[in-house]
Amino acid sequence: LKEGVEYRIKISFKVNRDIVSGLKYVQQTFRKGVKIDKSDYMVGSYGPRPDEYEFLTPLEEAPKGMLARGTYNFKSKFTDDDKT
Repeated sequence: LKEGVEYRIKISFKVNRDIVSGLKYVQQTFRKGVKIDKSDYMVGSYGPRPDEYEFLTPLEEAPKGMLARGTYNFKSKFTDDDKT
């Protein structure tokens, strides 16, 4: 990813059995082991169906400048109202 570009993350997921309410996507950004950002996105509520659902995050800008160069690590997870 080049510095300063705008990007979105597209996530495809399936709901198999029960209705999922209050689905939230949480992404934490780390650089050299230090957490530098945390983003929470409300995805919504979904019922089971054989087709995949898609979620597209809002536009974000990649870090830019000499100090922002390097490797970043991300931890992503989905949680619902039950925190599972």
